[in-house]
Amino acid sequence: MARRSPDKLLIGGLAVLYALLYLYAIGDLDIGRAGWSGQALDWQWQRLWASRGPWLFEAVAMLELGVLVLLISPANLVLAGLLTLLLALNLHGALALRANAQCSLSQGAASSAGLWPALVAGGACCAPSLLLVLGIPGLGAFVGLFAWLLPLSLLLLVLSRCWQRRRGAPRVLRLL
Repeated sequence: MARRSPDKLLIGGLAVLYALLYLYAIGDLDIGRAGWSGQALDWQWQRLWASRGPWLFEAVAMLELGVLVLLISPANLVLAGLLTLLLALNLHGALALRANAQCSLSQGAASSAGLWPALVAGGACCAPSLLLVLGIPGLGAFVGLFAWLLPLSLLLLVLSRCWQRRRGAPRVLRLL
């Protein structure tokens, strides 16, 4: 059996951590009492798209997995998976470009190029709460911007990956 490279383990670990943190930040993953159970709502198609905020969707089921409580919202899971995949591809590209030394940017800038869009996506769910805690006056002026953070982060992650491909990053990430 072949050993996994440290880069693949790093990328996989960071991708899983990012997905879990994203789901926790939007409220779909939480810590509850220890138990194993599940509940589901009666099936209705319109519940899949019921919104609780910009780019946040209502759950259709709940799973208790030991101390973790996961709200199953297919749309939120798809968004989390897409962000995680793009983050992993950007990390892979940044590490590959650094290893091949084909990037004209400094190593610090090249390695963080794919991380900034992911941080913007994290701000889509956490920034309103942070602004409330900090008590910044004029919060209403910023509220309209939060709906744009997730689409902007997706766009930036895709553009970052395209830029990496033009610079010579590998096409796909081999997981095995």
